[in-house]
Amino acid sequence: HIGPEFQFGHVVGEATRAPVLLIKTAWGGKSLYRDFRPPSSGGDVGPYYTQMIAEIREGLAAISTDFPNIKSRRYQLAGFVWFQGWNDIFAPDVERAKYSEHLINLIDDVRKEFATPALPVVIGELGNLGDQASKNLLFIRTQQRTAARHPAFAGTVAFVKTSTFARPKEDSPNVSHGHHWFGNAESYFLVGDALGRAMLQLQRRR
Repeated sequence: HIGPEFQFGHVVGEATRAPVLLIKTAWGGKSLYRDFRPPSSGGDVGPYYTQMIAEIREGLAAISTDFPNIKSRRYQLAGFVWFQGWNDIFAPDVERAKYSEHLINLIDDVRKEFATPALPVVIGELGNLGDQASKNLLFIRTQQRTAARHPAFAGTVAFVKTSTFARPKEDSPNVSHGHHWFGNAESYFLVGDALGRAMLQLQRRR
């Protein structure tokens, strides 16, 4: 089993001589409107938003102990990738309609948390099932694209289309796992490659 971070790491790692640390936070079955709900969206802050921020801070704080050979070097937060959306397909209509609003708030709040107002952000399209997507899945894709095009994000946020990387379930190991790209390693590899290249493009604009 691999995720998109596998090839993402290769792409960004080979583009610089500096060490690259990826901090991945991932929990299955989580929504943006509830589980990752950012503070700026109002209501109860999502417990996984809070945990995500805590684990990022934990990972950064552990650099000197986990990687003692670079403990004397200062780190720079270089980017944030958001690749999520399946559970918001099943959100209440009023919340699903606010997906782009919640995503804009999430990006703003993560930037505030780490005092990085222009932090490069890459949004990976909810490309599961390719052209066989449902109406609600297509809606989330549109909402993701809308968030990336927010005027305040110009030049710092990129949307990456991934639906072309979906492979038929018949050619994949987990035919019932459409929510996990049918477990197809090629799909995850191609997604990671595209996300990594988009991140490098944003880096060049800094």
